[in-house]
Amino acid sequence: MDPVAMRNLIFKSLCLVFLAGAAPGRAQEPEPTPTPETRQVVNERATVEEQAGFQAARALESSGAQGDALSAYKRFIKKNPASPLAMQAQFRIAEILESEGESSKAFSAYQTLLTQYPDTPDFEKAVNRQVAIANDYLAGRKVKLLGFAILPGTERAEEMFASIIQNAPYSRNAPIAQFNLGLTYERQGRIPEAAKSYQAVLDRYPASAIADDALYQIGYIYMRLGEAGKSQDLSALVTAKNTFEDFLLQYPDSEKAPQARDNLQSLGSKESSDLLAIAQFYDRSKNHRAAAIYYNDVIRRLPDSEDATTARDRLQILRSEFGDESLRTGPEQTQTGETAALRRRLQAQVETSALADYNGPPRADVVAEQRPVISRPRLRTGTRDVAPLPAVEPALPNP
Repeated sequence: MDPVAMRNLIFKSLCLVFLAGAAPGRAQEPEPTPTPETRQVVNERATVEEQAGFQAARALESSGAQGDALSAYKRFIKKNPASPLAMQAQFRIAEILESEGESSKAFSAYQTLLTQYPDTPDFEKAVNRQVAIANDYLAGRKVKLLGFAILPGTERAEEMFASIIQNAPYSRNAPIAQFNLGLTYERQGRIPEAAKSYQAVLDRYPASAIADDALYQIGYIYMRLGEAGKSQDLSALVTAKNTFEDFLLQYPDSEKAPQARDNLQSLGSKESSDLLAIAQFYDRSKNHRAAAIYYNDVIRRLPDSEDATTARDRLQILRSEFGDESLRTGPEQTQTGETAALRRRLQAQVETSALADYNGPPRADVVAEQRPVISRPRLRTGTRDVAPLPAVEPALPNP
């Protein structure tokens, strides 16, 4: 401040003091505008007041008056939202709600702490508590409605895990949250979402301790889907088989490796059973050549299985009754040129469609003599060529 102005301010203040002492009954003049020095004093006084308010709430909590402590903490945050103690008050609110059994409200309180005060020193601890609460709902905790726990908590757990991943995608608990989010989808029968969530564990956290569980779980859900018969073809079982094979290649020492091998054995048995059923269908239909194709496929895929033994026995009977020539899958006579090539392609398509991992109908080759005649459009030569077609009334329905 300018020295002249400072002297004037001091002189004016002394005059006011003198006048106030000389005339006690006279009204006091308004206080001067606070200077930076006076503001610092006010701020220090406010910090003391914040500490006093926070300690008052802590005293209520220590005395066991949890409801009053909650109200005191909420009033403190509303009055001092920018105080360094506000984040501590919010954390205490969440812990009190959790101790009172209000898990859903406690999760929301932790969520408020993480979103409004991301620099809180209790960030990781709050995320840990959120994961624990979400796990409780995933394990079967009910959602309260009108004060009664009656609704399944799977959907609420889904919301919680999604929030955890959004708040802390690279925290220590993020891989667990991502995996458990997949479990919530799986329990709701949402297989594509579950597989996507498990795949996110592999993509985002490939070095985590739960990565092998995520890959195994992808194979498991598709195996169950295929065994339940909900898929339109064998694609779910094929995906499961390929996933378990990848699992054993990437994690041969995993504790789930023995189970993955058992699953592969089970999938192979189901695949051979399906092929055997197809072979027997053609056998009953007197299409012995097609039956022989599938019997041989069963033997090739699982040579030591019971289905393979059944297929060998039936093939031996067919050979003894009809001869090897009638069961031959190649052309009946030696042919050359385009016709023989076409036969070879068609035979390859038949063998491909017989595979359990085939995902579509065979594509028929079109030879020159089978191509349809396509008439080319006539070029327009005048205005009459673009005249509208005459209206044709549809035929009346038969009574």
